[in-house]
Amino acid sequence: MSAETSRIGASVSDRADLLLLLSVTLPPIALNVFGPLVDEVTIETTYGTVGPIGLREREDGRAVWVEPYSGGPRRTDPRATIIAAAQLGSRQILAWDTAIALDSELQRGQVAIVGDYIDWTCRSRSTFSRSDTPSEQIAFVSRRPAFCTRMTDALRQALPDAADVVYLAVDGPRRETAAEARMMRAWGADVTGLNLVPEVSLAQEAGICFGGMVTIADLAADQAQPQAHGEVRASLGAALSVLPALIDELSLPGECLCATTVG
Repeated sequence: MSAETSRIGASVSDRADLLLLLSVTLPPIALNVFGPLVDEVTIETTYGTVGPIGLREREDGRAVWVEPYSGGPRRTDPRATIIAAAQLGSRQILAWDTAIALDSELQRGQVAIVGDYIDWTCRSRSTFSRSDTPSEQIAFVSRRPAFCTRMTDALRQALPDAADVVYLAVDGPRRETAAEARMMRAWGADVTGLNLVPEVSLAQEAGICFGGMVTIADLAADQAQPQAHGEVRASLGAALSVLPALIDELSLPGECLCATTVG
């Protein structure tokens, strides 16, 4: 950690409890639902630079860190993202991704809550445990739920019409073939996306609560593609409108198993 990172971390770590990883396309003005932008930081980590991350604060003093997040080829290293969250003092991360529907019951614009995942990403970035000798590698094993149960329950209450899904994580940017879509569905996956995994497992290692939600942006390659009628844009706006109340709920004290780091 650099001296600059230490200075930044010390100055902002008590200003907001939650980091919102925003992997959906919204106009900047829409973020005013969380309050005006009052600060912005960039954090240097061992795994690269993270940010700028904006701090938005409402008149009542409730604040949230917001980071535009992309799972493209030049994505921020997920390990850097979780380290930055820890340095910001975030005890909770809420990640909002767009996803491809594998389940034929899911439609464009539908919102879903992620309860479990399959990791089909680059394994070298899926854990903080490292060793030059394979036999000495540290196995990270946990029986905890994949996503924070408290955050998942709060998401279900805030979005009562949302589906529960299993998320299959890919690196991208190539889309799935029709044959791959059928294979992924046979594995038990409902959607596929780029931005929730391995972030969720890294957050669990770091003892940070992690909740995940997705908006269906497209259907899998083996399904008929309907004509777009603005349903994704409308759905994003509707989901965004409930997030401030959800964040208020998550700021209340509550028991959670995620707070203890797994070794």
